[in-house]
Amino acid sequence: MKLLKFDSYEEYKRIQTEVNRRKVKKVWVTDNELVFVARFVQEHLPEVTFGLCHGVRNGYEVHKLRALLGVPVLGTEIAETAHQFPHVLQWDFHEVREEWIGNVDFIYSNSWDHSYDPERMLKNWMQCLRPHGRCFLQWTRDHDDHAVREADCFGLSLEEMLHWVTKDYDLEKIEYIQAVQYPRWGKMLKNLVKKGRRGIRVRTVCILVVKNRQERL
Repeated sequence: MKLLKFDSYEEYKRIQTEVNRRKVKKVWVTDNELVFVARFVQEHLPEVTFGLCHGVRNGYEVHKLRALLGVPVLGTEIAETAHQFPHVLQWDFHEVREEWIGNVDFIYSNSWDHSYDPERMLKNWMQCLRPHGRCFLQWTRDHDDHAVREADCFGLSLEEMLHWVTKDYDLEKIEYIQAVQYPRWGKMLKNLVKKGRRGIRVRTVCILVVKNRQERL
């Protein structure tokens, strides 16, 4: 586990914003995992009315989940680029709005590794869930501590993440999804010429389904 420290909140926000501007067109989430999230929600969560996605950059997951589920989904993004995209709110995901508390059916994020205070972040997310609510957290090798840098300031192995999550919450399921990554054409051509391969790689995406711990009798 690794967590970067910042001299101030202003420094943290500046770094997050700068990296967001460079990567604003990039999409990290895969359609396969969003289909899994939507199916799980439809099969296990009754009367779904509202979902949140945290750290969404250009809001791709917001748009996709709204289409798959047909319910309002709101995304948060700390950078001012949030205003460019529909249904995306400029917001620090460490904070909660009063109207969210106990009123969110599901939360999805692949950006939890952008947290400067993971304990506070997860606690605030989980208190937003309705009693039946679920939090879906993506984990890949790029969330491990070896990838910690700049905006990706928190990282841990899958084993460490399982321990971190289950300290205070229940892990209902881990879904393993094979995701094919296609690089840009320029990189693909370079790999083909120099290395004799296209540069396509398959990565395993893990989706952790987390719920609030119910009091046991």
